[in-house]
Amino acid sequence: MSLAAPIFMPYTPPQSPQPAYRWLKRSTLAPHSPEDSGESDAEADTLPHHPRAHTKPPMTHDVDMETDEESEPGCQERSAFLRLPIEIIDKVLTSFGDHDNISLARFAMTCQELRAHIYLDPDQSLWRDIFLQNYDDPRKAAAPWENAHTEDIDWRQKVKDREFVFRVLDLWQEEKWDEAIRHLDLICDTLLDMYLDLPSTAEDECQHHQDSPRPYRPRASKNTPILTYLCSSPLFIHLYRNHRLCPQSPGHPRLRPLAGARQIPQWSVRRQIRTHTNPKLARLHTLLPPHFDENDEADREWRGFMRELVYSIKGFSEANDHGPFHADGTVDWVICDAVGSVMMSNADEVMDNPEISEHWRDSIVPRSYGVEPTRGWGFSHVERPLELPSTQVWDWAGVEGTWEGSYAFIDYTDWISLNEPQLILQRGRVAQLDLTRYHEAVGDLMRLRLVLDDPTDPNSPTHHLPHIVSNLPVSNALPPIRFVGASLSSNDVEHPSPPLGFVRGTVQLTTDNPPQVRWTLVIRYGGADRWTLEAVQMGGRGSKRGFFGIWTDAAKEAHTPNGPLWYWKS
Repeated sequence: MSLAAPIFMPYTPPQSPQPAYRWLKRSTLAPHSPEDSGESDAEADTLPHHPRAHTKPPMTHDVDMETDEESEPGCQERSAFLRLPIEIIDKVLTSFGDHDNISLARFAMTCQELRAHIYLDPDQSLWRDIFLQNYDDPRKAAAPWENAHTEDIDWRQKVKDREFVFRVLDLWQEEKWDEAIRHLDLICDTLLDMYLDLPSTAEDECQHHQDSPRPYRPRASKNTPILTYLCSSPLFIHLYRNHRLCPQSPGHPRLRPLAGARQIPQWSVRRQIRTHTNPKLARLHTLLPPHFDENDEADREWRGFMRELVYSIKGFSEANDHGPFHADGTVDWVICDAVGSVMMSNADEVMDNPEISEHWRDSIVPRSYGVEPTRGWGFSHVERPLELPSTQVWDWAGVEGTWEGSYAFIDYTDWISLNEPQLILQRGRVAQLDLTRYHEAVGDLMRLRLVLDDPTDPNSPTHHLPHIVSNLPVSNALPPIRFVGASLSSNDVEHPSPPLGFVRGTVQLTTDNPPQVRWTLVIRYGGADRWTLEAVQMGGRGSKRGFFGIWTDAAKEAHTPNGPLWYWKS
C-alpha cells in the first residue's frame, strides 16, 4: 500500500440539466422576492398562515379584486366556462398550474367563484393534480414517515413551498443571497421533504425474466433531477459554506485547525463545529459529491475541518459506539457529511492519478453522480418472502455479495499531534498541524465478500467468537442481519491470494424516523480482532452510494488511531 499522496485535479461532476420545472418563466411576470406570492390580498386574508407574506403580484397592483359587498354572487350571469362540468374546469386549471403557477394565480383574480374554487376548495384535487404533474407522489414514497397521514397532505402548501424554494435557489442573484438565510429552515425542510418522497428502486434488483428481453427498470423519479440541480446551485453551496453554523452558536471560527495551540484547548473549536453545525444542511450535503477547489482558501479550510472531524478521537466514544451516531441511536449527519466529504474528495484525487489501478475508476464512478445513488429500496413494502424457510436468514438489506471500498488515514505522528498535543509539546515539537493543506493517505481499493451467518448454528465460523454488541438503542422494526466474509485487495481478482482478514458483522436499523441502515463490521487478523467499522448506508437499504463510517481499533486501546471509510456494493 503506497502512502504517497496522489496528485490532485479538481473534480467537477457532470452538470445536472435544469429540471423540467414548468411553472417558472424567466420573464417580467415571474415574482423575484419571497414576498411575491401571486395571490390577492383579499384571498391571503382567508388562507392559512404561511411563512412568507402575501402581496399583489407585479402588474396587478391597480386591479381591485374586491366584489361589491351588496351584490350577490348569483346576480350576474355565469360565463360559459364556469358552466362547464367541474372535471373539465379542473383539467383546464391544471394545465395553467402545470405550466405557470403565476398565471393560475392571475386567472383566479378574474372571478370570485374561480378564486374560491382554486384556493378554498377543501378537496384540493386541483393542487394535487398540479403537484403530481411535477413531483413524485408522496403517497408512494419509499421512506415511510411515522404518524404521517397521506390523506391529510396539504397539496397547495407543498406546491407553494417548492415553487418558492426553486425560485430562491435558481433565480435569486448574488446580492440577495444573504437574505436567503431568513428562509433557511423552509429551504432545508422543503428539500428534505422532496428527498423523502423519492420512490423505491426495488425494481432495480429484479433480474431478467425468461419471457422478458430486458431487465426491469426502476420507477423513474421526478424529484432526483430537481434535487440534484438545486443542491448543486451556487446559492445552496453558499448557504452550506457560510451558514452551516446554527444562529445560537458562537461567531464563525476561523477554519484553521490548531492542534498545538497552548492558550486554547485543541478540541474547543472542533466541539463548536460538531455541536452547532446545522444537521439539516449537513444531511442535504451528503446527497451529492462535494465540490472542492484546492486553490480556494475557503474550500481548503472547509476540507481541513472535515478532516479534523473524522480524525479526532474526541468525537467518538462508548456513548456513540465510536461511530457516526448520537447517544440516542440516531445518525449524526454532521459526521456523515464529514466522512462523505473527505472520502469522496479523496476518491476524486485517486481517479485523477494515472498510476492508480483502473479498478477504482470502473468501480466508483457509477456510484458518485447526482442524488440518484442515494435512492434506495425504502421501507414502504417490506415483508419477509413467503417462500423463505423459517430457518433461513432474511437478507432484507441486500448484504450478501461483494462490496468494494477503501479507507483513509493520516500519519500516526500527525494523528497524535491532533489528538494528544501535550505529548508532542513534551517532545519539543511546536509546529502546528495544518489540515487545510494536508494530503492523507488512501488505502488500497478493498473487496468484502459477504455471506449471511446464523450465529446459533454450531458450524458457524462465528460460533466461538465474541458477540457484537451495541451500547445504543436500535429499531426492532426489522430483525438484525448477521454476516461473515473475507477482506481482500481488489488486485487479488487478477492475482488470487489468501484473504487479508476475516470479517463478521451486523446490519440493523437505527432509531431515526424514517430509520437508517447501520453497519457494524469487525475485521480479524491473525486470530485477533483488529479493526471495528461503524457506518451508515447513505439512502438506506439498497442504495448505490454505499455506507460511510469510521474505523477504530477493535480493542479501543489508548492512543490508537481512527479515520473515515467508504464501501459500496459492486
